[in-house]
Amino acid sequence: MPTGMEDPMGTKNILLAMIACLALPSLAWAEESSEQAKWRERVVLRAGQEIQGDYFAFGPHVEISGTVHGDVYAAGGEVLVDGVVDGDLIVAGGDVTLSGKVAQDARVAGGNVTISGQINRNATLGGGSVHLTDSAHIEGNLLVGAGNLQLAGLIDRDARIGAGNVTLSNKIGGDLAVAAAAIRLTSKASVGGHFRHWSDEAPSIDEGATVLGTVTKHEIPEVFKGEEFRRGFAGMKLGAGAVSVASTLILGLLLLRIYPVFTPRVASTIQEQPWVVLGVGGALLLGVPLLILLCMVSVLGIPIGLMLGAMYLVTMYLGRVFVMLWLGQRLLGLVSDSPSMAWAFVTGLVCYFIVSVIPLVGGLVTMLTMVAGLGAILITKKELVVRLREQRVV
Repeated sequence: MPTGMEDPMGTKNILLAMIACLALPSLAWAEESSEQAKWRERVVLRAGQEIQGDYFAFGPHVEISGTVHGDVYAAGGEVLVDGVVDGDLIVAGGDVTLSGKVAQDARVAGGNVTISGQINRNATLGGGSVHLTDSAHIEGNLLVGAGNLQLAGLIDRDARIGAGNVTLSNKIGGDLAVAAAAIRLTSKASVGGHFRHWSDEAPSIDEGATVLGTVTKHEIPEVFKGEEFRRGFAGMKLGAGAVSVASTLILGLLLLRIYPVFTPRVASTIQEQPWVVLGVGGALLLGVPLLILLCMVSVLGIPIGLMLGAMYLVTMYLGRVFVMLWLGQRLLGLVSDSPSMAWAFVTGLVCYFIVSVIPLVGGLVTMLTMVAGLGAILITKKELVVRLREQRVV
């Protein structure tokens, strides 16, 4: 800027924010390890391999064909699980296929989800398209949110479904509750308990389908009626919510594992400098979009503006993780002097999503979460760079 002019928009701070956003893919690069290379290659746990304890896998392509004596956390563009998981399975991906065995609960979210294996306890599934093949077997309860659901697998207990279109062609041992635009029970379908449904249209029940309990139609509340909901919007929204929860869970646990120092440090910044964090975050929330617009007015600046916009959105999404960790630490700190980082994050995640669905209050909480996350990342990143400069590392 010309000498003697004031800087009412804090250009230096905005430029610093841009640098921080552009540096985001290497969050705390001083902590980089060989594990980060997994994002760029196929991650495979080969058949015959065994892992003692929990297993984390992430990358464009993930294959788990071995045996894990613990929980599995996986995320990727394509995820295949055809091995054995002795604990829980938590997966988020573009295309997810489960054809192996899960000894406990399974929580799966993806664009396309295919289940053809065995789950010994409960299953929670969310996606645009969810397909349980005729070889799938869930020994516990099933909870699904999807755009389209093909349910050809065997469910031993209850099933609760929210979807656009539902087709059932196998046995459900307990009760069935469905909210969907279109429901069909084929001649192979069997419901061992009661069948409750929320739909404008009566379900299509083929000859040969059986329902041992009562069939009850519930009226859809007026607020949910309309063409968009008749087309399955409600089910897709539920599926999107399930994807958001699962992906945030995977992302947070991965950040704790890959950046065990930086992640809790950001949460500590929120605790130590709450008002500074909110102030800086608010400036970024308003200032960076203005900077993006300034870049977009020139042809040469369009690529920079697009890149900055993408990094800005990623930063806001990542920022929620650190706020959830901070919230969980505060809550668990009331009952424990040294709460586990993972449990603290999960606690904060659950509390955040519960509060976020409350009318009016949820919107305010979401906004404050984004602001605090943005500010905490920038402040912690700046402190890290200053420290590295003092050590003459950079």
